[in-house]
Amino acid sequence: MGSRDTPELVAYPLPQASSSYMHGGNPSGSVVMVSGLHQLKMNCSRVFNLFCLYGNIEKVKFMKTIPGTALVEMGDEYAVERAVTHLNNVKLFGKRLNVCVSKQHSVVPSQIFELEDGTSSYKDFAMSKNNRFTSAGQASKNIIQPPSCVLHYYNVPLCVTEETFTKLCNDHEVLTFIKYKVFDAKPSAKTLSGLLEWECKTDAVEALTALNHYQIRVPRFYFLKEQ
Repeated sequence: MGSRDTPELVAYPLPQASSSYMHGGNPSGSVVMVSGLHQLKMNCSRVFNLFCLYGNIEKVKFMKTIPGTALVEMGDEYAVERAVTHLNNVKLFGKRLNVCVSKQHSVVPSQIFELEDGTSSYKDFAMSKNNRFTSAGQASKNIIQPPSCVLHYYNVPLCVTEETFTKLCNDHEVLTFIKYKVFDAKPSAKTLSGLLEWECKTDAVEALTALNHYQIRVPRFYFLKEQ
């Protein structure tokens, strides 16, 4: 689910493809430091879910010495600039994020520990298929804009309904949307897309952080019925 439905689109240079893919290196200023992360509700994957909207994510590491703080190595300095511009001071799970450029030039997997939810404090996303800026062509399709109360969902199985989304929100302990819309699909379509609207921007950002890239299991009987 990506936040792509606000009228105020922000003019930016064309999103760059990740320099680590294109040039094999890490430019200066490609790491952001994020503080104000909820220690019980945030982990590496959820940080990725939010920051991947503004550039490729290489690595995420929570800092053991500073609780609620993480380093995020992004694909290039342009991605860092977009993340700082749009996510600094955003409220998330009752805390306000502080996003700034880190003095570090890369994220080193040291002092790894277990987060409150049992997951690792470090994760490498360099080869993740969910990165959206891996080529110039793919990067040019991304709409860069601030978080909003409306999220765009896509790549959703045909059997998914409004009730499915409501259950996902409840299961992941985020507030439920107030409006639901599904786009008309072509007869040959294998997935659905549409819009979900929340009461406020904060609720939508929390839902995106928890549900982005969630894998929906499709019942086997659904495939049998379609054959």
